[in-house]
Amino acid sequence: MVRFVGCFIYDGIGLNLMLPFQDSTQDMTLNEGIECYRNYLVRNNRKILVDGPGSTLIRDHDATHVIFGLDTTLEEESMLDSWVLWGTQYKFSYLNQYRKLPQLEDFSKNLFKELGISGFFKLLISVLRNKITVFKRTRKMCKKWPFRVPEEYLEKSILDLRSEYGIDILSLEERTPKRKLKWSGSF
Repeated sequence: MVRFVGCFIYDGIGLNLMLPFQDSTQDMTLNEGIECYRNYLVRNNRKILVDGPGSTLIRDHDATHVIFGLDTTLEEESMLDSWVLWGTQYKFSYLNQYRKLPQLEDFSKNLFKELGISGFFKLLISVLRNKITVFKRTRKMCKKWPFRVPEEYLEKSILDLRSEYGIDILSLEERTPKRKLKWSGSF
């Protein structure tokens, strides 16, 4: 039996199966989804990035995890990159600000040192099927998701927003790669 408890969905023996916004039938506001996403980060010893004064860049990125139903594994981050590239309306300069955050630059450098080019190639190969599925889903969207999230969207239902934009998130099976990449952050 699967049950919803707070910001997590559990199976009958208490294992965390997914976040509620990864279930296409669970409804919550975008803001509640972002809160669940950030609780997931804390629970998994991941650092929560905080927006600077007057900025919503981090929140906007976190909202993409929620609206497209993905967590922070390397594989799902790679899938999210595809959703953002093909399924969002953005200015490259705004996205580039996210990439240039000091915390992310350090993480990227350390990850590249650990994985090297061959590790990133293995990651790409492991999620290629998933990325193709994402590409096909973005072609079926009614309109592109605004990477800069309008304030009024925060209190809207994610199911209503997905319906409005024609976003059909990946099921658990569709977002599970053939092989997971082993690296220090996955243990």
